[in-house]
Amino acid sequence: MKRIWTLLAVLFCCAVLCACTAKGTAPSDTPASTETPVPTAETTPAAALPTEAEQRELIERNRALWSFPDDPWSDPWFYTVTDLDHNGRLEILAATTQGTGIFTYANYYEVNETGTALVDCCPGDEETEGADDWPEIILNTLPCFHDRAADRYYYTCEGVTREGAAHQYFGWYALCLKDGAAEWETIARKELEWRNGGEGPYTVCTDAAGNPIGEQDYDAAVEKRFAGLEKTELELVWTRVDPREANMPVADPPAAPGEPDAPPVIITKNPTGETVTPGSRTWFIAHADNAVSLTWLFTSPQGQTFTLAETMAANPGLRLEELELDTLAVSDIPASLDGWSVQARFDGPGGSAVTTAAAITVENEVMAYAEPLSRYFYAVSHGITDLSYAFENGISEFYTAAEHVGYALLDLDGDGTRELLVEGIGGDDFARGVLYDLYTLRDGVPVQIACSSARDRWYLRADYSLLNEGSGGAGHSACVLNVLQGDSLIPLEAVITYFANVPGDGFYHQTGGYSYEPRPGDEPLSEEEFSFYMRNWEAGVLVPELIQFA
Repeated sequence: MKRIWTLLAVLFCCAVLCACTAKGTAPSDTPASTETPVPTAETTPAAALPTEAEQRELIERNRALWSFPDDPWSDPWFYTVTDLDHNGRLEILAATTQGTGIFTYANYYEVNETGTALVDCCPGDEETEGADDWPEIILNTLPCFHDRAADRYYYTCEGVTREGAAHQYFGWYALCLKDGAAEWETIARKELEWRNGGEGPYTVCTDAAGNPIGEQDYDAAVEKRFAGLEKTELELVWTRVDPREANMPVADPPAAPGEPDAPPVIITKNPTGETVTPGSRTWFIAHADNAVSLTWLFTSPQGQTFTLAETMAANPGLRLEELELDTLAVSDIPASLDGWSVQARFDGPGGSAVTTAAAITVENEVMAYAEPLSRYFYAVSHGITDLSYAFENGISEFYTAAEHVGYALLDLDGDGTRELLVEGIGGDDFARGVLYDLYTLRDGVPVQIACSSARDRWYLRADYSLLNEGSGGAGHSACVLNVLQGDSLIPLEAVITYFANVPGDGFYHQTGGYSYEPRPGDEPLSEEEFSFYMRNWEAGVLVPELIQFA
């Protein structure tokens, strides 16, 4: 998956894989040694393996081998001692999760057969999502599937990577340790993208071989892959290490009468400001140590503080949802949220702490198109079905066939100005997919580029070209591919019918523009070839995610 390494910053606490039958414990106070024993070829019978205490001492002596360096990017990090393959030899797994992209890195070693050294279980830097990137093992319990015939244990978890607030990748993976080697198996993948607002994300799911599957199949992929195997759940036990905080002087807070001293709440991740568009979606994330509860608070441009419920009431249409991992999902963002900010307040036995404020900026480009949008809004809200209103006000008559009307803002020609696209939501089938209206801005003023009518229909294609299907009567019809350049439509290619009872009647394919009548050099077509061009172009029609406004 694509990585945006510049986003790497300390994000949040990650949980690490735990013991299968025995819980991991905190390391002793013995100083870490930089000496790494060299394993021998001699094999010790299972009965002669060192005791668990001796293996843990070996792991601690080799702390420099599996621990993370005292670098800002790796703080905090976590470790656990476990025996995933049930061979009597313990493993040490250390991991850290960093960045808004959610990247996880891990060191994984096992006690060797003689009990004298640690063996790297991932010598080739085993990866699943990207370079040195593991799935996020962040569950309180971890599913385990046991294949008795092959004597293999599979531990499943889901990985997630963020490429900005509106683009995420998910994947189901299974970890199996066998014969000293840890292997990751990809089970299924899912990609989510929120496109310029709308009611939900665009989702693509695939199986391990890359074949398309449904979202329900993705959710059930793990159970399907390991159907028939014995399933258990393992408790996750991990230990946190944060050298920077360990070296920071912290004043002890006063303890309540009769209660032991409680550590103070320490903010480890502040939410970051976001620039969004109306109708879009984003997330805010915050973390703190020693906290038992989290409360999200919004502040208005006037300085008033609101709860989530009060914020939604003050901004009609806004949706706020508290998710796991100290995450707040913000969707259906209205223009009124511009200038607001969000903070997280953490409370614990040792007191409270509040994060810095994350500012919200709503780019209200849609307001430049308020005048053409208002014509549709007036017609729909007043139930006007007389087509004379559409003709007199320069809007598409197709709105009378839709249940609702929505808009999208897309930069069709890549010049940095987003065009306004108006389409219907629901309604008669013959009107589905029709692009009602297309506007762009010239010096900040809306300019109409195209408007559909019964005999002159426009469609947006996935490559952002514009398909126009029109009829000039029984003797002439045309299907034309266009591209937008500035505020002009440039015809690239067309197929036409021309029947005027003159030589040259028939079907034609045109390149380098469009002409009502056949031109020298136009390619004659059969009726079947003419229909093939139309079907092929229509197959590329895209219905953008729309924000309903009427």
